[in-house]
Amino acid sequence: MSNTQKKNVPELRFPGFEGEWEEKKLGEFAGKVTQKNVDKKYIETLTNSAELGIISQKDYFDKEISNIDNIKKYYVVEENDFVYNPRMSNYAPFGPVNRNKLGKKGVMSPLYTVFKIQNIDLNFIEFYFKSSKWYRFMALNGDSGARADRFSIKDRTFMEMPLHIPCMDEQIKIGQFFSKLDRQIELEEQKLELLQQQKKGYMQKIFSQELRFKDENGKDYPEWEETTIKEIAQINTGKKDTKDAITNGSYDFYVRSPIVYKINTFSYEGEAILTVGDGVGVGKVFHYVNGKFDYHQRVYKISDFKNYYGLLLFYYFSQNFLKETKKYSAKTSVDSVRKDMIANMKVPRPIYIEQKKIGQFIKRVDNKTKIQKQVIELLKQRKKSLLQKMFI
Repeated sequence: MSNTQKKNVPELRFPGFEGEWEEKKLGEFAGKVTQKNVDKKYIETLTNSAELGIISQKDYFDKEISNIDNIKKYYVVEENDFVYNPRMSNYAPFGPVNRNKLGKKGVMSPLYTVFKIQNIDLNFIEFYFKSSKWYRFMALNGDSGARADRFSIKDRTFMEMPLHIPCMDEQIKIGQFFSKLDRQIELEEQKLELLQQQKKGYMQKIFSQELRFKDENGKDYPEWEETTIKEIAQINTGKKDTKDAITNGSYDFYVRSPIVYKINTFSYEGEAILTVGDGVGVGKVFHYVNGKFDYHQRVYKISDFKNYYGLLLFYYFSQNFLKETKKYSAKTSVDSVRKDMIANMKVPRPIYIEQKKIGQFIKRVDNKTKIQKQVIELLKQRKKSLLQKMFI
């Protein structure tokens, strides 16, 4: 690939291609789909997700949102049709444009804009819409509409969107390149899934005592005892609120989400397990910390472990606490956590040397998953950078 400073050419380009890219309007090679499912021939409703692309509505929501009576007003979406969803998110600030690659037809809500592409490489256009090159046009020609989460732009205006298009050979080259990069990311994500399943399998076998460690003489350790968290640790909540966070602060600040903020104060120094006390993260968000940090008034800190290996408790607690909280609720989800729910939770208690062996073993497996996540993140960042440099 080569860099170039010419007008109407990308910053990064494959060798062998010269000349400026031609500016065209989307409507010159795209046509809006207006065919509706009037005869109810198609019954599978599709949805367009910013993260997952076009998938079955049933798979996305775990249930059907549409019904047989209203799908006759839905648009028919064929294979390789493109769909614009005006719903805004962090992943798609103006809504996502995705291509139907399911290998089958379906129907979509009339809230979506469905269009077909002709005489342009489909992969090229697909990845163009993964870049942010079209955001400026959207910002200048639409608005957030009556709903704060939905962008509003007329179909006619959407089709006026200007795009820079190279010759067909270069389109194909670019499309193939990003398709291969996506495939590489997909394979690395499959590796991560296998590692996560492996970790889960090990933890299930270890905590069910199907898998036991031996001492240095090859003999079994003593039978496990059972205890409660209040007997082996202290449990407290923080005193800060999310508004106390400071950008580029000196210490980690744990709030009611997986995201770790920063702050310029610390209220604890040492080893601790943190989990949220209310919100969507109940029973799902856990942190293991060893150092100086501060934490939210609705975050629980488990610390000051008494003859218990903290890392082992973290692994057991994070795997089993959600199930524990559901004992206290008639619903499938839990809105909040009380201190006694943590304090009275029963945990296994091997002798300390076996605790340490188990904790360190799981940590080694866990580190492999963390490294694999870093590999995937680097690939995604590379893709994001290349999308900005290889399109205009």
